[in-house]
Amino acid sequence: METIKDRIADKLKSINIWMNHINADERNLKPMGLNFRFLQVDLAILSISEKDFAQSKQHFFVASLLDKMRVEKFNDSLFDFGIGNTLFPVISDNNALIKSYSKLRYNSWGRMPSMDENVLKGKNAIWCNTIQFFMANDVQGIERNLNIIETKTLPKLPKNQQELKIDYAFYKALLSKDKAKCEELLEQLVSPKVHKKRNDNAVLSKYVSQPALGYAKLAWRQGLEVEVNSPLIPKEILPIEPLDNYEIPYDFLKDELS
Repeated sequence: METIKDRIADKLKSINIWMNHINADERNLKPMGLNFRFLQVDLAILSISEKDFAQSKQHFFVASLLDKMRVEKFNDSLFDFGIGNTLFPVISDNNALIKSYSKLRYNSWGRMPSMDENVLKGKNAIWCNTIQFFMANDVQGIERNLNIIETKTLPKLPKNQQELKIDYAFYKALLSKDKAKCEELLEQLVSPKVHKKRNDNAVLSKYVSQPALGYAKLAWRQGLEVEVNSPLIPKEILPIEPLDNYEIPYDFLKDELS
């Protein structure tokens, strides 16, 4: 059975190949950047499993910069499906990154609507956008999105996405500063059935539950020191404790924190 160290070892063997592709053509940054992001997430989860929470924050920081680059350079629509990814900056505790990430949007292209247009229609991007508004402490934006979710998104929610009602309820509880309700909903997210559906990677899902971990961190940033009795939400990483220094290990990411 594959382990997380096996996953990392396989990726580390390919780093030079990825870098050669990038050096040969900058357009390769999009697919190769995704490879680097998968590596950084694996390293972040490994660090959590080894109780090295500072190192985990460092890797979530780099993973977030890689996603940020994909949106800014290639107009990637990752906010249409990446709730867990959108929470990586929150877990990193890097305040500058959280601030810039909260403003990140993909633009319209051809027949593809912009992120802001999709949000107003109650499309999938509204979930990540609501997280961004919490990052920015934009109460007006949160309230607007909750109304859109209630009136446009939930009535058309597919049967295979019904568990997103938990996310909606969590946003409402977080906005109203209801700590007990937030904890109840986080418990639902780490329950075996929901956790399995929301975390389909058999290796990584042994160690953390997303978006539950990111939501718990988001609650702490909002002043709610939630507690969840689950190893899938390690309590040691929840306090807001930015690192003294965050390293950017790849030259092609040097400008991404600006």
